[in-house]
Amino acid sequence: MLSRSVVPQGSRTERLLASTVMALGIGLRVAQYLNNRSLWGDEIAVALNLRLRTFSGLFHPLSYDQTMPFGLLLLLKAMGSVFGYSEWALRLPLLLGGCALTVLAWFLYHRIFEQRVVLLFAALLAISEPLIYYSGEVKQYGLDALVTLLVLWAAITTLRSENSRGWPRLIVTGMAALLFSQPVIFILAAIGGAAVYDRRFRSSSEWRKNALLAAIVWLLGFGLLYWLSYRGVSHNAFMRAYWEPKFLDPHVTGFRQHLATALIVLLGDTQILWIPKLLLCALFVAGVLGIASKMGLPFAGLAVAPFALVLLASSLRQYPIVVRLVLFLAPVLFWIYANGFATLADLVPERSSNLVFILLASLFLLPSLTHAWHFRQREGSRDVVRKIENQNKTAAVYVVFGHYASWEYYAGDWSHPDLIKQRIDLADRCLREAQLGYAIERDERGGICPHLDFQGSNRRPVEIVGTPPPGPWNGEAADQQWLHQETSKIVSSSEPLVWLFLPDQANHVTYGFPEQRRLLEKLETELNREGCQTSERDAKGETRAIQLRCPSQRASNNP
Repeated sequence: MLSRSVVPQGSRTERLLASTVMALGIGLRVAQYLNNRSLWGDEIAVALNLRLRTFSGLFHPLSYDQTMPFGLLLLLKAMGSVFGYSEWALRLPLLLGGCALTVLAWFLYHRIFEQRVVLLFAALLAISEPLIYYSGEVKQYGLDALVTLLVLWAAITTLRSENSRGWPRLIVTGMAALLFSQPVIFILAAIGGAAVYDRRFRSSSEWRKNALLAAIVWLLGFGLLYWLSYRGVSHNAFMRAYWEPKFLDPHVTGFRQHLATALIVLLGDTQILWIPKLLLCALFVAGVLGIASKMGLPFAGLAVAPFALVLLASSLRQYPIVVRLVLFLAPVLFWIYANGFATLADLVPERSSNLVFILLASLFLLPSLTHAWHFRQREGSRDVVRKIENQNKTAAVYVVFGHYASWEYYAGDWSHPDLIKQRIDLADRCLREAQLGYAIERDERGGICPHLDFQGSNRRPVEIVGTPPPGPWNGEAADQQWLHQETSKIVSSSEPLVWLFLPDQANHVTYGFPEQRRLLEKLETELNREGCQTSERDAKGETRAIQLRCPSQRASNNP
């Protein structure tokens, strides 16, 4: 294999460059972790499953429209059981996984990739903004990339080997990978294809036996995991409606535009790489050609097949294409891009090749590096809830529709988890039905959305749970009716102080919170007309809270 080094191989300079890349990747992830932001909606939904279920209960489909690999679920449950369910404890395994990604990218691959390729490969993984972000979130997407990295290494070393000794390790690695990553099945399928394409599949009975054994073990393992847990989400009516725009359906109008968008996401959306799209396309092709020429066609197929399989699954309406769901492809994508730069650099005379590679790599890395330092804050419910509770325990709190779980997770009395679950489940039933209605442009809630107002105590405020607002297609009159209804609920509260609590400023329909911020502003205006005066505003991340002081002479709680 042709190999050109930007610095002497095994030298102190090489070790210094590798150490710098690893330190940068770890430093960015630790800095985000130390920021210790509040859990947000999806994280809270996962945390509720962890706190409200036993270990055995996690082997059943999760509640609140969540899904997560069993291995990660059990690990997080163990962390919570030992250290408590704080943000620090729940995010620590993901942080360690993110740090391991940056370290293992170098230590596992520097013996099988040429030096300049592995340095760029490791650097891209170290500074990718989504990979940094998901190393600090209680979701599996960052871990997916680590699992891909490990499985890809096991596959490449096995395919490069002169014998079949690597197969047991590859089979076991693949089976373990399924416990910690759902989309890794695409990588395993690509590995199977590469093994079949390899000439040894036709010439060696031992190779065929191992390849078939791997296919059987992996398919049975995935099928069992799917049946136990994952099928719940795949058949969830709201989730299918929610992801509908992200499926690559060849029969819908505007398919070409959908395909172009999907390809952009797969090739490294601006959330992954801040590089012009045409350059990414050219680089992808150059990378695949480079892998084929230096490592052989089975390896080029191994690199391309996962992307083709994701496109196929999406066209069958089985896998939506969005950045976080294809983040597991990042190690494969960056392997291709690093080889693409090496291939382009090899087009110039050898004495200038490394200089060209460094210049091209710098143009590729610097835009991503500038964005790597900007950590997304998401919701700040924890801090806002604490302020509301500490400032005035007798105030009432109006929790905007769809966000009761975010409030109750931080404000609830966890000495009574059954009561917390009961309240959240009541609000969640209404939320899911209304979200499904919004997603398919119906506004049917099936009568399961009664007034969910919970009485306060000396330790917590009165809770007024907002009812679902009408879909925007119902017009201004429906909005006014909803505003009047919600205003009456708030004004009839027995407390003079009322907080309006909104964890998410979402201003869209498909997520089930249609134009929520606009309606909240209208609600504040309507309350002002009823004599309630805005006395304070608070904001943390995307969470908003507005305090109003209403007239003391008001109607009773039962208008």
